[in-house]
Amino acid sequence: MDNTIVRINATDLKTLDDAKFVPKPVYQSKGMKVVLAYFKEGQFIPVHAPEVELVLCILEGKAEVVAGEESVAAGKNDILIIPKGEKRGVKALTELTVLHVVHPPPSDMDHQEVHAKLVQGKFD
Repeated sequence: MDNTIVRINATDLKTLDDAKFVPKPVYQSKGMKVVLAYFKEGQFIPVHAPEVELVLCILEGKAEVVAGEESVAAGKNDILIIPKGEKRGVKALTELTVLHVVHPPPSDMDHQEVHAKLVQGKFD
């Protein structure tokens, strides 16, 4: 087991792209993956339902978050926990920074729907 302590600063890693949100993987083990995601207003991670558990923490900004059958407004310091198999998606209502902790790390199959919807420009 790797006992390395990882320390990062979300502000230092911040990168924005005019075309789409920017995911920055910061840690991965067999059990989890940690990603910082940066969004300009209007950018999104499409609604999808992978077989992984998700913890979302809004570090900066405001978002519409789909969690299961609900769509909720979330802002700085809000934490959402979404079980595996439940729908989830994030749309930036303002410039947005989100911390994602995913268990276990997602497979390519878990994100097929995300990639297809991003190409189509579809949130849900």
